[in-house]
Amino acid sequence: MNGAGRVGRASTVVLRSYPHAVPHPEQHFHWVLELRAPPAALWPLVSNTDRFNRDCGYPAVTVVPAAANPAGKVTNARRLRATVMGVVIEWDELAFEWLAPFRYGVERTYHSGPVARMVMTCALDPRADGGTTLTYDMRLTPASLLGRLALPFSIGKKARATTEQVYRKYDQFALAGRRASQLAQKPRMAAGAVDRLATAARALAAEAGQPARLVEKLTGHLALADDLALTRIRPHALADDWGTPRRDTLQLFLHATRAGLLDFSWDVICPHCRGAQAPQGALAGVTALAHCESCNVDFTASFDQSVELTFTPNAAVRSIPRVDYCVGGPQVTPHIVAQQSLPPGGRRVLPLALEAGRYRVRAAGVAAQHIFRVTPGAAATLRLDLGVGHATEPAVAPDGGLELVNPAGDACLAIVERVAWSDQAVTAAEVTSLQLFRDLFSREVLRPGAQLSVGTMTVVFTDLKNSTQLYREIGDAPAFGRVLTHFEILKAAVAAEDGGIVKTMGDAIMAVFPRPVAALRAMARAQRGLANPAAFTLPAGVTVPPSSLRPLALKAGIHCGPCLAINQNDRLDYFGTTVNLTARLCGLCTGADLVLSAAVRADAEVAAHLADPAERLTVAPEPARLKGFGDEAFEVWRVVEKRLKDGRAEG
Repeated sequence: MNGAGRVGRASTVVLRSYPHAVPHPEQHFHWVLELRAPPAALWPLVSNTDRFNRDCGYPAVTVVPAAANPAGKVTNARRLRATVMGVVIEWDELAFEWLAPFRYGVERTYHSGPVARMVMTCALDPRADGGTTLTYDMRLTPASLLGRLALPFSIGKKARATTEQVYRKYDQFALAGRRASQLAQKPRMAAGAVDRLATAARALAAEAGQPARLVEKLTGHLALADDLALTRIRPHALADDWGTPRRDTLQLFLHATRAGLLDFSWDVICPHCRGAQAPQGALAGVTALAHCESCNVDFTASFDQSVELTFTPNAAVRSIPRVDYCVGGPQVTPHIVAQQSLPPGGRRVLPLALEAGRYRVRAAGVAAQHIFRVTPGAAATLRLDLGVGHATEPAVAPDGGLELVNPAGDACLAIVERVAWSDQAVTAAEVTSLQLFRDLFSREVLRPGAQLSVGTMTVVFTDLKNSTQLYREIGDAPAFGRVLTHFEILKAAVAAEDGGIVKTMGDAIMAVFPRPVAALRAMARAQRGLANPAAFTLPAGVTVPPSSLRPLALKAGIHCGPCLAINQNDRLDYFGTTVNLTARLCGLCTGADLVLSAAVRADAEVAAHLADPAERLTVAPEPARLKGFGDEAFEVWRVVEKRLKDGRAEG
């Protein structure tokens, strides 16, 4: 391949030879196209081999299970199968190699059909005028006389004409700023789906209060998008494409699922290839231990990185079959910017075109991993020995070169990937902390006994100050009415900051938030609302009796840290040290302040919020001993809002 050598066979891969005894000479097909868009704009389209094969009219493929496939147990190869004109063709496919946004390629060895071996490369070379010279190269070894005679027509003429036509369409899409193919097949709607969409759209706008413009975008997408776009819909990614707020788009998807337009599934994401494994229709199907067939590794799933909520149309709207036209290719794992095979003792220099940030180099079977930074003004070339670890993070310029060296006696597949995960995923940690999700899908829980790590979660415990005295002074019924009103105010404040109430305990609550600053803002708003409930604006449709609108003092403790998600009393709950510590912080609160842990105070967003003069906050640290934590000393931070200093709250 360009500058770095073409795709080569890894020496550790032993593929079955083709059974024909008489070899046929290799045939070479070489096409060059001049396109107007630059390589970076073309890359997401050209390297999406799944869509490219579909757009060219090639057949769907299936993966032969590893148990029935000797090659499936071999590093860097998998057995695939397709049916062409009624004939089943099987082949072993090596892992794709690529260097974004310049080239990719793949090698196959066939076990049936007219071809014995294929090596394909596609190179995108930038031109001085800003365009791209696209070079498509195929080397085919016929398996028989029939193949030898047929290839010049089927590949040299027919496939070439189709490929050129598709690439020129991609050039138009790239110039228009599109990153995905628009060569959609005609959608196949279910019977009565048009009327069903219209009825649901009216209900979503009128009854669920969803923005009419956003509802129109969703129904249009369900009616007009092709099957591949609807196989696995990611709300945040779609919101970015639409230019709509992510929160509003996700809320619409949840309401649309409740209305029967969408189904959701929980996808377990491999930490290596970041591909979705074994989607589950219910959270109860997700387990902590998972396996990735592509990487052949076991891993532990976590709520904050390994479990993603995705959507697909309900069968009453459109039935979307899961069809693969290619199971490899650069866009299957877009976070991987380069994937290259290195022979034993081999080296390769990769010319870079990377954004600033942190990257990692890893190789299957090699323990050492290398983190490096892409930084403007850094060295022009960075050399990494795959067999030796580095204590520091070296740097290289964005347009520099990365030299990879394989000192081992075996070939390896070197992978260069972005360290940062995409923020377009709707993680289980995020969505299960939403009040709307908990209201609409309260039955979504883990299987009994299951425990999944949540990573870092912000936890809040609240309590009413002197609530026992309140019941004694005004009686059970009036006091209970005021407590119920307090719950409505708390729920509204929590939901406004994308949090969710996990459970209530008497007149106390436990709530969770994806970010510490959101919890701080929510609790400050709730304290102000309870100090002056008559001035608090409740959500539409929520009413409370005027007699219950009397001031109350709210105590709250906020902490963030790792915890575990569990199923408790048929409810998604959390437990661990983080939860226990937060409950103790609430007990330190006076009702005229908020108590934060040191971890919350250290958060950058929280620090900026506390320093904002418009918030009128005073912050002071103090030492604390917490019940159940022995003699361990803690530093807590007491936050007082100046507007509450005079203490209008009762108690």
